[in-house]
Amino acid sequence: MDPQQEAVTRLESLVSRGGRSVLSATHCQEMIELTALVPGRIRAVAESLAGQRSACGLDALLQLPANVPGVVEGAFQVFAIGVTRQHVDGSRCPAMLAIDFRTSRARNFSELLDRAARVFGSDLERLRIVDQIFYRIAIFEGPGTLAGRVASKAADLHWLHARLAKLKGTRLWLNGWCFADTGPLRPAAHVHLVRAWMGWASQQVHTRSQT
Repeated sequence: MDPQQEAVTRLESLVSRGGRSVLSATHCQEMIELTALVPGRIRAVAESLAGQRSACGLDALLQLPANVPGVVEGAFQVFAIGVTRQHVDGSRCPAMLAIDFRTSRARNFSELLDRAARVFGSDLERLRIVDQIFYRIAIFEGPGTLAGRVASKAADLHWLHARLAKLKGTRLWLNGWCFADTGPLRPAAHVHLVRAWMGWASQQVHTRSQT
């Protein structure tokens, strides 16, 4: 069997398997690499990876062009069920949403910063790196209920994110994944991911004890 046909056969096998069972991180990454040899199946690969609704599936999915049908939808589904990224040591990232942004000359920046300070208070982080000041707002799982923590800030978070996302250098963090304004998924898509995460988080009413 020639290399091209072998790649087609292997990719078809993985795509089919992904539609009915859980794929390993190795197999998800293999699908991405095989799309270079079988570009005509990139949409099928995206749909298969999106259907995984797993951390390794999303890691692989985000390597595809964002305009491929299934990429944004797959990311949305992952955050809608609360999947978190895995650290190199095998441990899981906490469920979290964070936005970091830097000082801007935008006319509405003072309003944005004032609202962030009013909503997050002392939890609004401020860091100076060389001559640039960076800010960070975040909600993490932890003691108490995530639903309660989100409910108290939901409207403000949606408002802040929609405007901060338009500023150069803003980054969105969801469950361990970072979405920069220059990344494959553009800020317009980030709005949907925030909505998915917030919808999931608002249902997390169990109480977590301090460890």
